[in-house]
Amino acid sequence: MSRLDSYTFSAPAGPVSCLAFDFGAGSGRAMLARLEAGQLSMAEVHRFDTATCTYDGQLCWDMNALRTGLEDGLARALEHGPLHAVGVDSWGVDFGLLDGRGELVMPPLHYRNGHGRGGLDQGRLSLAAMHRRTGAQRMDINTVYQLLAVAQRWPEQLDQADTMLMMADLLAAHLSGTYQAEYTLASTSGLFDLARGDWDRELVAELGLPERILPPVVRAGTVCGPVRAELMPDATHGTAVVAVGSHDTASAVAGLKLAPDEAFLILGSWSLLGVENDAPVFDERTLAHGFGNEGGVCDTQRLITNINGLYLIQMLRDAWHRHHGLWLDYAEIAEAARAVSLAEEVQIEPNDERFFAPDDMIAAIDDVLAERGQAKPEGLGEYALLIYRGLAAQIADKIAVLETVFERPVAAIRVSGGGSQDALLCDSIERATGKPLRHGAIEASAYGNVLMQLKGLGVVDSLASARALLPEA
Repeated sequence: MSRLDSYTFSAPAGPVSCLAFDFGAGSGRAMLARLEAGQLSMAEVHRFDTATCTYDGQLCWDMNALRTGLEDGLARALEHGPLHAVGVDSWGVDFGLLDGRGELVMPPLHYRNGHGRGGLDQGRLSLAAMHRRTGAQRMDINTVYQLLAVAQRWPEQLDQADTMLMMADLLAAHLSGTYQAEYTLASTSGLFDLARGDWDRELVAELGLPERILPPVVRAGTVCGPVRAELMPDATHGTAVVAVGSHDTASAVAGLKLAPDEAFLILGSWSLLGVENDAPVFDERTLAHGFGNEGGVCDTQRLITNINGLYLIQMLRDAWHRHHGLWLDYAEIAEAARAVSLAEEVQIEPNDERFFAPDDMIAAIDDVLAERGQAKPEGLGEYALLIYRGLAAQIADKIAVLETVFERPVAAIRVSGGGSQDALLCDSIERATGKPLRHGAIEASAYGNVLMQLKGLGVVDSLASARALLPEA
């Protein structure tokens, strides 16, 4: 493998086929898109678990399984004909460290370990100081704190590292053999200067982290090279690997027909709420109200806040199985919540740290209510209703902050992601916010991924022309 090299290609004539890999913290999927006569269509060709493993007692991502999912998705897509381009997006903050031979020095750590808290507790960079330097959200899962934890607990591995690649960049490197940091994904690290659009090298030096591990930064729409020949032995022409909005939130927002007076809300394991901007905003308002900035595609920025999302329902489902031996699907959990009622004063806050990675979601909720002198819920429906109510209330609170503190009137909320199919969640959000929900594509991240591939191929020249290709939701 190598660092980014130049690569030339011929723009396609006629129909265009693109393959979007969209990696989430629970599963990954390969989405095959075709643009013909101005019509963009998409179909899933492969879905797989984003598998985990353990290393030195820590939860990690199983890169062998993730690469297998990538290769299998590529093979299944090629069964449908030649591909012009492929792109990869994933969640932010997590990363892999590669040595000079391109081998991982340790498996990529999973952000829900909580090891980032250890990096924060070293006291070398507070959440507030990090935000003031970089404008990133104040979260102890950010790459900067994870790296500080690695430097303390596994210094030998960090010494061996030649390059750090965020997860989507790591997977794209498996396809192309080139190393780069895509701008939107790098902006989630807490090591990135959004004002300059590059790594904050002074901050890296101040923290005693090795500058050598920082790869060159590219923007969404950059063609990084062809897919390695060994992954496509029977191909008759090259397939371009394009750096897309490699942070899945960036791709999701790119894949929405977002009006200037709309907020976006991506409903998945996290509830990701914000607005699209031309420039980053970080001052005492963002510091006080839990907002931060992330880079977007085509010179956009996102003023955004992360709210713990349907991960809480997943953890409730797992806990209910352990307590009662029943595996319920999510529709059954939502129906149970619809069938009950609770007094308005019975509340939980989704971002309570006890809900970040609970061993037992039921016990965690019981503990929170006991502290308030409130009775524990009776039955699955009441537990689920507490979660739905808490998510909606926190989203409503952040919408109010956007309008009153940041003076961004919100006429409607554009929603996407798997949670946008949850009628109870959407109804709860509409009631809590008083705002209508306008539905974008459930697969917005895959669509946004494809749009930036089309930009890299020269089919579109701007975000506006790319969004014009999006089908109606």
